[in-house]
Amino acid sequence: MINQLIKAFQPKDANITVSVGFDNKYLDYGKILLRSINKNSPNVKVVVLAINTHEDSLNEFSELKNFKIIHEKKEFAHEYEQRLYTIARRIFLVNELRQDSSIENLLQLDADAIVKRDLNRFGNLFKQGDFCIFARPQMKYEFLRLTMNVLGLNNSPASKALTKEWIAQLWQMLAEPQDTKYIDQLTLWKAYEKINQEYGIKLVNLQPPFIGNSRNTIIRTFYATKDAKGDQKLVKELNKFTDKPLEDAPSNAPPKPEGTDVFLTKNLLRDNFEKAGFI
Repeated sequence: MINQLIKAFQPKDANITVSVGFDNKYLDYGKILLRSINKNSPNVKVVVLAINTHEDSLNEFSELKNFKIIHEKKEFAHEYEQRLYTIARRIFLVNELRQDSSIENLLQLDADAIVKRDLNRFGNLFKQGDFCIFARPQMKYEFLRLTMNVLGLNNSPASKALTKEWIAQLWQMLAEPQDTKYIDQLTLWKAYEKINQEYGIKLVNLQPPFIGNSRNTIIRTFYATKDAKGDQKLVKELNKFTDKPLEDAPSNAPPKPEGTDVFLTKNLLRDNFEKAGFI
């Protein structure tokens, strides 16, 4: 009887595909996230974009039938250039997956997150809206109005149009070289404004218990580049999914260099823009 009750209250399969992208600087966090997905939501499909990581470093996931690992090798002039490229490269991955009609619901996660419960609990949100994200539309600065650590897109025409326009906005912005690490959030906001006028996108604003840092949250989000260092409660959570325990949760993201111009350019993303039909 107890087993029947447990089964009755389990979330139904929401046909979710998770996309995750990180470079070698965030490999440790990426592996923690992937292990947390495999433990707490083992039935979702996962697509991983791993930039400049050794292929052997993700062997434990490549052997799982529901995981797909895309290894990409690329040379950069500076570590910060790699950071900018990795941020922008995920936009193309999200668009490619969202245009795939075989994928019903797409959930993009940043590496600095932990999945603590079954992601199928997001199923009702995908039914409610085209676009699920933590949004603050009244923020003064456009690049802070949408937070990219968790992003959900269902299989609607509006969602497909949004990710296509996201690339178009990136193309326009890169008419001039850019050095902002928020280029993904800024271009997504501009794409949302435009497509919302044309389609009327249904936006679901992600709040606890879906994301956050409380005990009962589904996805434990944090910002490795900001407030993770020194957070021992977070370190304890991270160490549940590590083979080598961490003493702290430091950011490995290289900062913008002083006295040296390092930019994201169209040419750096040329192969991606070409595949998307912009070149």
